Amino acid sequence: MGWNLCCIFPLHGWNLQTPSSSLYMSFIIYKPASMEDVDEEIVRRINDEKVKRGIAIMRCQSKLHIRNINQERTKTVKENLEALKIRLEETEDELKYFTTTNAELVGEVMQPLGKERFLVKVNEGVRYIVNRSSLAAHSKLVSGTRVSLQRRTFTIMRILPPKVNPFVQKMVYQHDGGDVSYSDLGGLTHQLKDVRDWIERPLIDPDIFERVGVKPPKGVLLYGPPGTGKTLLAKAISSNINSTFLMVVSSSLVSKYVGESSLLVREMFKYAREHQPCIIFMDEIDAIGRRRSSYGEGDTSECDRVLIELLSQLDGFNELDKVTVIMATNRPDVLDPALLRPGRIDKKIEFSLPNEDSRMRIIKIHASGITKQGDIDYEKVVKLSEGFSGADMRNICTEAGMLALRAGHDYVVPNDFIKAVTKLGEAKKLESSAHYSAGF
Repeated sequence: MGWNLCCIFPLHGWNLQTPSSSLYMSFIIYKPASMEDVDEEIVRRINDEKVKRGIAIMRCQSKLHIRNINQERTKTVKENLEALKIRLEETEDELKYFTTTNAELVGEVMQPLGKERFLVKVNEGVRYIVNRSSLAAHSKLVSGTRVSLQRRTFTIMRILPPKVNPFVQKMVYQHDGGDVSYSDLGGLTHQLKDVRDWIERPLIDPDIFERVGVKPPKGVLLYGPPGTGKTLLAKAISSNINSTFLMVVSSSLVSKYVGESSLLVREMFKYAREHQPCIIFMDEIDAIGRRRSSYGEGDTSECDRVLIELLSQLDGFNELDKVTVIMATNRPDVLDPALLRPGRIDKKIEFSLPNEDSRMRIIKIHASGITKQGDIDYEKVVKLSEGFSGADMRNICTEAGMLALRAGHDYVVPNDFIKAVTKLGEAKKLESSAHYSAGF
């Protein structure tokens, strides 16, 4: 092994034309190192190079990820901008229309009288035969259409949206993130199958009923003890079917003014027909559907008037088409026979108290989101919960969580479930049970 020579040249390279003052060259003579040191130095440099490359790759990936996020945000902003531009143009057109015309009257088309002439009624009840402008499409001017009229000539200027009762508008169910999937329903296998056959299938595939030659069902009654999942199943239907869903508390249909309750029922069904396919869910139907009394001939209460109007809408001259009515109650024994007959309620689905297998499914569904420590003895909890409803099984999980909080824990232990079911079982003995005979 000899001596090694190391030469250091200037950064601009070797150039013979460069003056000697700017050209330098150094020679370093050092004693050679051992092979082990050389190998270690090579490995170290290779590792340093790998680290540098890894850092560079991570930086590139991070920049690429940020770039993709910015592109998605830019795309979303552009779409929103285009929508705002369209809305701005529509608003400018409407503003120009309202500032340059005298269309101040609101009327209703009574009857078309040819291609260009129509019989309309204004708010005061006076009727006119008028013409239409080019802004109002002839095909949309049918009986009952709300229109704007020019004050001087009463010419139909534009078609207005239908007038909707604010109480009916509040019935429309809005999905606010609390959607319920069918997998969240425990112990309702048979009921779910009946509901999907009698409610979901007519709305999704109505042609199959025409091929078979039967009419789709109009109404379905869900009955059973409280807390067995009737309303929860209705929420699952609204979350999984692409249709308009009206959620009505039956007692809210009754007004203290004579005639307003029946009018509200008519407008509710009118809105449903205009927004087909539509499902009307009437909870606690026994509030207005009780058996009519024969006391006082000619003396009719407001609840009876609401029931009469409901019976007329369900099976009257106007077909419901793609409108399905779901009713729920825990007192089917008090309902009026005229409401329960086929043609108005075509299917009655019973929701009984869950058995042991159903209670096992329900408790596991509600306990899946709870922070637990240790193995929960679900079988023991289910055996102690004999006679519990689905709501009671959910309450076991809530009570177990409260016991954990009182103990200062942020998790639930198996003993909390046992204490919870025991406590609720003692409290349930004081509750009144709902025993009735449906008599269907």
